[in-house]
Amino acid sequence: MNILNEIKSKLYGASVDVPLTDDELISVCLTFPGALVAASDGDFDTKERLLMLDISETLSDGDEAKDSDARLGSAERYRAFMWLLDNKNDVEDLIFEGIRLIISEDSQASSNLLNMLYEVAEVSDGVSDIEFNEINRICKLLDIENNKN
Repeated sequence: MNILNEIKSKLYGASVDVPLTDDELISVCLTFPGALVAASDGDFDTKERLLMLDISETLSDGDEAKDSDARLGSAERYRAFMWLLDNKNDVEDLIFEGIRLIISEDSQASSNLLNMLYEVAEVSDGVSDIEFNEINRICKLLDIENNKN
């Protein structure tokens, strides 16, 4: 079973029709480290949740205000973010394994990921020490140089 299928199985069950495309699920997984940073201080506050909602909407091909399918897709991506975050102990290693594969094939991916981590951390009152430590932990696990410290 490949990594993406294993994540689908954990997220939706073994034989459930997954409402997200593979590309959408990959995008959700690539954003998972940002959710970890947002929640690292124990207060996944409104600004941070709204940022995750904005990201789920940004991943849409449609206009959520006019297109019910786009709106449902955005809600499903946000639900997936939150489920993965709630189950981080069971899925983090698997998701990070997939991210390491993507980073190894895309030289810009690690830079984009690092920028996203800091964007999430800065959304509410700047980068706290706890968020900074979580960013460093994530960078170490993904073999990314944290050149913003």
